[in-house]
Amino acid sequence: MDFLKCMDNFPWNRFGTVYETSSKDLKEKFIKIFNGNAEPSDYEFIIHRLEHQATLYRITPWGLKFYIQLLNEEKSDKSILLQNIKELFEAANYNSQGNIAMEYKPTKGNLAKYELIKKKLFDDEFDGTMDAEYLKTFKSIERNFMQICIMEYIQQNKPILEKFMESNNKDISESAKLLINSINNPRQYI
Repeated sequence: MDFLKCMDNFPWNRFGTVYETSSKDLKEKFIKIFNGNAEPSDYEFIIHRLEHQATLYRITPWGLKFYIQLLNEEKSDKSILLQNIKELFEAANYNSQGNIAMEYKPTKGNLAKYELIKKKLFDDEFDGTMDAEYLKTFKSIERNFMQICIMEYIQQNKPILEKFMESNNKDISESAKLLINSINNPRQYI
């Protein structure tokens, strides 16, 4: 994926959170990480707009995708990225065990929408472009799919995440071990 092209093409103004009407400020923070001039506060800014008290937003799966991509960049703080991925995993795991999620029975239509959404979300060559029809589908899918796609995307990228356990950098290896342990032994809330 051409990260900077993806950042430019991504429709930031269509992904508002409770904190702002659009997520355009996230673009600047992700680019700072890519360029290696991000401060810890930039990482904190991002994670607070992707997850808050186990609440997941429509931007969250995309933020996770960008985190995974940034792990490939030399200048990124991989330890913080891995910690933030762990936070997203734990929020998705928590949400997947709630009454609403446990009782949820997706329709064939929602499953078909999800498969359509996954084509871009799980595409390693994603260029950030989303047409109006795709955005409409993404906005219309039920929120239960936010935790589903986060869990599935992390599982798909688990081999990449596991490689960081062997890092010579103690902080990176420790963060990776904690993340993989959470994935392998998800906390039970019920």
